Amino acid sequence: MRITFPVKPWLMAGLLVSFVGLDACKQDNTTTVTPTSATVSALNCGSATFSTTAVSGSAYVATATVPYTGGNGTAYAAGTAIASTGVTGLNATLQAGTLTSSSGNLTYSVSGTPSGAGTATFALSFGGQACNLALTVGSPGSGTTTSNASSTVTAIMSVTTSANTSCANSTGVAKLVCLTEAFKATLSSTQLATTQLTYTKANAQKWSNLPASLSSRNGISLGALNATQLAAFRDLMVALLGLGVTGESYDEMLGNLVADDYLATAGGGAGYGAGNYYLSILGTPSPTGLWSILFTGHHYTQPYTFNAGQVTGVTPAFRGVEPASVVTSDSRSYQPFEQERLAFAAMLTGLSSTEQTTAKLSSTFSDLVLGPGKDAQFPATRVGLQVGGLSADKQALVLNAIKLYVNDLEPATAATLLTKYTSELANTYIAFSGTAAVATQNDYVRIDGPSVWIEFSYQGGVIIRNTPHPHSVWRDRTGDYGGN
Repeated sequence: MRITFPVKPWLMAGLLVSFVGLDACKQDNTTTVTPTSATVSALNCGSATFSTTAVSGSAYVATATVPYTGGNGTAYAAGTAIASTGVTGLNATLQAGTLTSSSGNLTYSVSGTPSGAGTATFALSFGGQACNLALTVGSPGSGTTTSNASSTVTAIMSVTTSANTSCANSTGVAKLVCLTEAFKATLSSTQLATTQLTYTKANAQKWSNLPASLSSRNGISLGALNATQLAAFRDLMVALLGLGVTGESYDEMLGNLVADDYLATAGGGAGYGAGNYYLSILGTPSPTGLWSILFTGHHYTQPYTFNAGQVTGVTPAFRGVEPASVVTSDSRSYQPFEQERLAFAAMLTGLSSTEQTTAKLSSTFSDLVLGPGKDAQFPATRVGLQVGGLSADKQALVLNAIKLYVNDLEPATAATLLTKYTSELANTYIAFSGTAAVATQNDYVRIDGPSVWIEFSYQGGVIIRNTPHPHSVWRDRTGDYGGN
């Protein structure tokens, strides 16, 4: 027996509409839209530009801008590294972006260390077009790295003398007290509490060669100072360091700050840059009491200790720079530690083969022996070649290397220290590891006297890979932290 149900006409009509609707949805869902590939009608390598020049043997980080026409408005992903030919050692990598519907530019990041001077060629292929991108690589000394100086550096860069006239009639430590108080007067109460600290050994030892993101500092950062405060800071540093010598003293400090600004934009990030250098005042500034100034950051540390109206200590002082090649900013060129490297090379290559054998150490050094955190750990026995046994001209080369550290300071303080170090020169020893040219990673130099201790270490790059950069420390066996 079959049971049937009568179907109303209006129900049949509704069911029919539903089936039609379902079929229509099925058709929409099965329609596939294939994404359009990025295409251009022309790729113009001949009109490409690079953000900075390249120099043989120096680390290179730049962007290349390559024009195109006939873009189809499609997004594209980053590419894979394209190795250079001709001059090797460089790679160009396409950065992700979106084409315009007409003409525009592709951006490639270019990095590495050129193997020589000449032309580095990159075979580019994109959007159905190809062209050869050519980068001219200059000989050493013919090119520079460009840094966009931060407002911090710009504010203190152009100076030929102190702008502070209220302290002009003061001299010696009294003038430094005056300039320190003038700087303090520009600070808010909160900033002053951050800057003015108790004189303790722990506070004096609060320095490092690490960037700010990896090591905290005492004091106030340059990045926290306004234009008026930076001008007062500048006046104080001019009085402490002195002026007038390219690549040394105040100019050397500026070069370190410019180089660190470059690192911030070349991959280092926010932990690098001049704004991350700190000034602290330990103890109460006084022409009779014990107090100190400490200026410290990633690649530059300089303390000044005062007691009983005298400068009693200017060490430990740390210097370093990355990149080691020339850095330009605001039409100024800096290479803040090249003179020291060349002085060490002149000192070592000036030795006879027998003298070099005596001076050469058997160990390999990838960093400083008495760097940050290594206070009062001087070796009991001096090693290497005794300076007193050298001819007068060779002794002069040793003293010249020492002068490049001491003469960073204002003239009166420098003269006192040089008198001491010169009187002790005969009992000073020099030693090295690696090559006497001081041009290769892990080359290391040491000057070790009754008082003076200087180390120079040429080590691998951190942000700019595959090229060495220097670290150096100047200590004094009896004068570190003012002998306190």
